[in-house]
Amino acid sequence: MRHVLILFFLLTSQLAVASDNFEKDSLDSESNNSNGLIAVFLDCDVCDVHYIQESIPYINYVRDKELAHVHILVSHHGAGVSGTNYVISFIGRKDYKEINHKITLWAPRTNTWDETRKEKVKRMKLGLAPFIANTKLASSLTVSVDTEVLFERQEIVDPWKNWVFELYGGMNFSKEQTQNAINARYGFYADKVSENWKIRLRPYFNYNERNFITDDGTITSKSRRDGFHGYAIRSINQHWSTGFFSDILSSTFHNMDFNTDFGPGIEYSFFPYDEATRRAIKLTYKTGYSYNNYIERTIFEKDVEHLFFHSLSASAHFQQTWGSVRAGLTGSHYFHDFDANRLAFFSEINLRLFSGFALSISGDLDLVNDLVSIPKGEMSIEEILLQQRRQATNYQMFWAIGFTYTFGSDFENVINTRF
Repeated sequence: MRHVLILFFLLTSQLAVASDNFEKDSLDSESNNSNGLIAVFLDCDVCDVHYIQESIPYINYVRDKELAHVHILVSHHGAGVSGTNYVISFIGRKDYKEINHKITLWAPRTNTWDETRKEKVKRMKLGLAPFIANTKLASSLTVSVDTEVLFERQEIVDPWKNWVFELYGGMNFSKEQTQNAINARYGFYADKVSENWKIRLRPYFNYNERNFITDDGTITSKSRRDGFHGYAIRSINQHWSTGFFSDILSSTFHNMDFNTDFGPGIEYSFFPYDEATRRAIKLTYKTGYSYNNYIERTIFEKDVEHLFFHSLSASAHFQQTWGSVRAGLTGSHYFHDFDANRLAFFSEINLRLFSGFALSISGDLDLVNDLVSIPKGEMSIEEILLQQRRQATNYQMFWAIGFTYTFGSDFENVINTRF
């Protein structure tokens, strides 16, 4: 009832202000959008963006606030162990610059992530109502929005064809009397995501140097890791997709002067892909070719190697009101030697067992028998301690478990940021 009253107040107040200019605003909005819908910039680092886009499909999502008619800014403030208070601000721009308001959301700590994101979507639908009232959807807008009645989205005119580019770089330096360190990284992203394609091109460069001053002199550790990661994935239907993958690596830690892996892959999803934000079970098969040019001769007496490999992965993800589960298993080996193989398992479980009590368990286990690049010869104590080179191992393991139990008052939703 409270949500209905809020929506009714927003609709009546904003429609009264905008009634004289409704026709002009509607025309202006449609001229700025190829399908006549409002453009929204979602500014939220604590949101499941894909879930929001699926739940509110009757707006245009833009990546730059300058392109938007509405800037949704989500801020949050933690209230100790009780939960988090979110403030969702709706900032009008262009034809809607006179419409500004905000809605608050209190999320108790006992909420699952799925429950909180559903409540965020509800508030966003309420807050967007006054803006939608000035578009061609006004005639279909009611106090109770039926999200099951969706209109057919029209193609958006995009000169960039869904390509997004990003340059990044950074460096940090630290120094004290007996040691100093410098780390630098930079690279580039080129991404395209559409209904039929998912493409990424990413070159990257990393350099690290550490110096330790001792009575016997200065010990220097230098490492670099440069490379390229890319893929092109093509949608076949709601259950099948295929792709091509490519990686290039030059790394002192991995004893690689130059390495390149590339090959095709195919994936089957037991559930339709459009349900992936809630549930997914997938099987993925990849095969490919690997060229390795090593910095030092390996323990297998190789300076250069040509290898063929394949892998099979099974993964599952469920996001429900009771919590979430992620798990997967991957097996791979080289064709020249079936004993050169790897079996990797990961899991992450977050459960709300009863009111106020939540349990989390995560773990990774890799059975490793495919480290073909381990250099020949003994490692020095400096190389071991400073992790300058990769060491031989038969397994890698990580496990974690934790729980929380929250009790007491359900109400602590006042924002107080003093001190």
